[in-house]
Amino acid sequence: MSEPPHEKAKSTPQLIGLVLGPALFFGVLMLPTPATLSLEAWVVVALLLLMAAWWVTEAIPIPITSLLPLVVLPGFGVMPMADASASYFHPVVVLLFGGFLAATAVERWRLHERLALLTIIRAGSGRKSLIAGFLVASALLSAWISNTATSIMLMPVALSVAYELNAKRGERSPLTIAIVLAVAYGASIGGLATPIGTPTNLIVMGALEDIGDERLSFARWMMIGVPTVALMIPATWFVLTRGLPPAASTEGAPQEIIRHRLQALGPWSTPEIRTLFVFGTMAFFWVFRRAFLQDLAVFGVQPFAHVTDAMIAIAGSIAMFLVPSGCSQRLGSMLLNWETAVRIPWGVLLLFGGGLSVASAVTATGLGPWLGDQMTGLSPLSPVLIIVILTSFMIIFTEFTSNVAAAATLMPVIIAMGAGAGIDAAQLAIPVALAASCAFMFPMATAPNAIAYGTGEISIASMARIGFGVNALGIVIITLLAWLLTPAILG
Repeated sequence: MSEPPHEKAKSTPQLIGLVLGPALFFGVLMLPTPATLSLEAWVVVALLLLMAAWWVTEAIPIPITSLLPLVVLPGFGVMPMADASASYFHPVVVLLFGGFLAATAVERWRLHERLALLTIIRAGSGRKSLIAGFLVASALLSAWISNTATSIMLMPVALSVAYELNAKRGERSPLTIAIVLAVAYGASIGGLATPIGTPTNLIVMGALEDIGDERLSFARWMMIGVPTVALMIPATWFVLTRGLPPAASTEGAPQEIIRHRLQALGPWSTPEIRTLFVFGTMAFFWVFRRAFLQDLAVFGVQPFAHVTDAMIAIAGSIAMFLVPSGCSQRLGSMLLNWETAVRIPWGVLLLFGGGLSVASAVTATGLGPWLGDQMTGLSPLSPVLIIVILTSFMIIFTEFTSNVAAAATLMPVIIAMGAGAGIDAAQLAIPVALAASCAFMFPMATAPNAIAYGTGEISIASMARIGFGVNALGIVIITLLAWLLTPAILG
């Protein structure tokens, strides 16, 4: 019998977090409960600190930390197990689950690779045009599939193009750095466009739904997210190309590399076409559900009146298992099978469930209004200034920890803060959620950043310098759009 592989020893920060979390939890419980707060709400405060400490330091796997509400909330009488566990299959979690399944089908047939290459090849062969092409291609893909998968798929193409343009392998030339970061930053930015683009978007939607605010539909999120992406891409392009040296006279032909990649994929296959049709149908219903489909009447019947975004995601995912792939090499196969689907990131679903479970406890115990009351000191500040402060804090915070964990931890507090400052909760929560995906300075901030750093073509110092400029522009763009668009779109 072979021995199991050795596990990596916990790092010093993980060991500190492992001790700090329980110390904070029991320390809070030993303190007197504030006079205006119930004991159950005080337990939720202790749980929030414990989960935040373990999430930030990753003392134990993040998904396992996310299961703590199932022990603490029923165990301390805060809420029954049935209520605490309901959030783990909240409609927002269902939407994310369906989105993961559909994206897995897209990746299975390499449809995402073809769409990316078709986008890049239209960008032209100039250095700045290619950087724009990689930014746009990465963003378009990441709006619908994992930013990690997007970066992994595009990074080899980006490096090949950089080397074709006479950038030597490992010399960390400005051109190579710009192209590599275009893939990484485009993947992070593109996730802002749709609710399923990144988990933090769905966290804010779920948190708002839990307080009875159901204004933020799939289409309405895109009305805010797409303009944000549309401004962030050229702003990022400006930062990446600002110090780019002139092109060498002996530059190669990067378009040939992309053409060869497309030729290697061959003509459009039947599975690709069918997957694109199913996914396109899902996107159509997501975008136009509230615009006109819900009110559409056929012979006096409204067939889509009760359709929700989560239902669309699940129906589309089921269709992936029902539609034959038409692949001649895999006779009898469907667009998606369970052996492929089972590889979706289940841990993210647990993280969502844990965050939403705590958020529901914040509301049920009256902790939310109490936290809001503590924020009344912000009332004299301009709402725009409050958004700037929160957006800046979230971007800085997520440079050093998981953006999903940070959003899950802070969202209930942010919503309560809006009530305390007399501001629409959505107007604070949306920019904070957008900011959670805009950490560009360090490799540990996001998976795309880590993938870019892992190429060996960029130093941490260079990433921090360039990322700082993108962060600063992101704060300005997110603040302005959130302040101007949110009231107009949500009413």
